[in-house]
Amino acid sequence: MRWFLLPFFLLPLYLAGQIVNIEEMRIKGTNDSLRWYGALKGSYATTQVQQRTTVLKAEAHVQYKKYRHIALLLLNSDFLRAGNQDFVNNRFVHLRYNYKWTPSVAWELLSQQQTNRLILIQQRSLLGTGLRKRFFIDQKSNSRLYLGSTYLYERNQFVGESSVVHWHRISNYFTTTLRHQPSGGVLQVTAYWQPVIGQFKNYRLSTECTLELPIGKHLRYATDFALSRDTGLPESAPSQIFNWQNGLVWRL
Repeated sequence: MRWFLLPFFLLPLYLAGQIVNIEEMRIKGTNDSLRWYGALKGSYATTQVQQRTTVLKAEAHVQYKKYRHIALLLLNSDFLRAGNQDFVNNRFVHLRYNYKWTPSVAWELLSQQQTNRLILIQQRSLLGTGLRKRFFIDQKSNSRLYLGSTYLYERNQFVGESSVVHWHRISNYFTTTLRHQPSGGVLQVTAYWQPVIGQFKNYRLSTECTLELPIGKHLRYATDFALSRDTGLPESAPSQIFNWQNGLVWRL
């Protein structure tokens, strides 16, 4: 493996360890005739030239929908070892229950477990509850805006530290999808701000912006920018990471 290329592959994994964008992972395009949706993925690869490189990946997205009830389960695990050194070792489990009080207002209950040694998180546990509201910006193009606020109880244990840190956070977020029908362009923006109650200098901030523009009937240009900042990590961990990706998308 070319070691100098590793940072380019690891940047998205650093970002995943900061604030997980649940909005991006929600399963969309469902209908009332089906209740179960989702996908299971797994892969294993090993290569040896001078040293052995091992890559393990496992991912599951499962959603159950019935009337006003929606349950979402997300599982993700990534492991990369080259020689005797681990470059990636993170796991993520997220369970969320959503109850629609009205067509536009929902109550949510969530639980999350996370490990990411790249940013020195030995174990992070979350338990939270909050409200989420939907607004239609333009019903004709199905452009929407979601606002949400959630209380989080958080338990952190960092690599190399014996003490466990307990925090109470407020997670505020918005996510919007804007569609321009004549051109077919789509802009998606999601932002999270999660300050610790009483310690507002201790916060997590994340934003992601994705733009797709049509080039032809099936070909689209896509650009994605993500920025994440966590001021509550140990001093030796990276507090701010950004990632910018550009590419082409073929849609049938």
